[in-house]
Amino acid sequence: MSHRAIPITADTDPTPAQPAVRSVVALGASAVASEATATLHIGPVPAMPLSQPRDFTPPNDFSPAPLSPWARLLDTAHHYSVAVFAILFLAVGIAGIKVGGVYWSERIISRSKPVATVEARKPTIAGLNLTVPASDLQAKLQTITNQPANLTVGGQTVPLGADTIRSWLQITANANKSEDYIRIKPNSMTSSLNQLADQFVKAPVNQVSVNNQVVVAGQNGTALTDPSGLKTQASQAAKTVMNGAGLQFNTPLQTQAFQAINPCAFNKLLVADVVTKQLAAFQGCPQVNQWLVTAGAPDTPTPIGEYQIYAKLTVQTMTGFNPNGTKYVQPNVPWINYFTGGDAIHGNYWRPASVFGAVNTSHGCVGVPVDQAEWIYNWAPIGTTVITTNDPNLTFVNS
Repeated sequence: MSHRAIPITADTDPTPAQPAVRSVVALGASAVASEATATLHIGPVPAMPLSQPRDFTPPNDFSPAPLSPWARLLDTAHHYSVAVFAILFLAVGIAGIKVGGVYWSERIISRSKPVATVEARKPTIAGLNLTVPASDLQAKLQTITNQPANLTVGGQTVPLGADTIRSWLQITANANKSEDYIRIKPNSMTSSLNQLADQFVKAPVNQVSVNNQVVVAGQNGTALTDPSGLKTQASQAAKTVMNGAGLQFNTPLQTQAFQAINPCAFNKLLVADVVTKQLAAFQGCPQVNQWLVTAGAPDTPTPIGEYQIYAKLTVQTMTGFNPNGTKYVQPNVPWINYFTGGDAIHGNYWRPASVFGAVNTSHGCVGVPVDQAEWIYNWAPIGTTVITTNDPNLTFVNS
């Protein structure tokens, strides 16, 4: 294999090395192409001249493009960036010093101030609610519940007590127990006022005649003229209850006239005349049965009026007291129909048959023979009307 010497420019050669490198590259490529091995020999290489830039002279009418305001601002900030940063840093520092000074001065001043005394909040009224300090609750309740308050029903006045007014209130404490909330309950007001007014409401007592003879005298009744009036007044008064200045309610009454009726107005009716000593049973208009009885003795009379059977017993030991104070005990009294208090229509086995229709011997009850008492017991259910009268002129079908 032949060897070809390749000149290489030394580092100490005063001529530029760049053309020499180019020669080496060119020779290397040539050597590879000819599959020959080349031997490099360092030697001088002639320098290649570089092109020089031409001088440029702008035309006489040339002028640079004007900058926008934003561009001028950025250009100025660029030239004076250090100064701008310094100014911003100084401003932030001054602001921080000022805020910090105010904060610490307030802390120092607040520590040096004496503790302020907090006055208890005065009661505030808002609609149907009142907020009071817990320490003032009892005093405020006294003012509310002891205020003058009255209910007038048809010209009759009833005072409203502290307990009644207290029932209208609901007391609730707040979470930390420092305050209490008093709330008015209008529905409770309405309910209690209606209960008081109802004491003056009376149903009429109808006049009852048997065989054209009056056995129950008629009596007029009373009713509230405006049943909803107290509810309206309660709703209005609920707004002023907290003031403790006084309350006044009023509701008029109207008369309800009685009616004149006879046994036809009843499903079942028992009529006992303690003077004639007779008892009759009516089912609707017709009389269906009749008995002789022994009623209350003069010292223990049978109550007179209109009642209803409220309890029934097949047998019972009856006890009580005589007018002289001694106690009596009557065992195994059969077929008992209580119509008022301890008085009843029942069977009487301890009196002779001659007593019935002739002498009143009982402690107020109406006694009949036992077999007849059983018929009455089975015929008259609870709720059956019982009329007792002392009319000497009353006559029944079989009288």
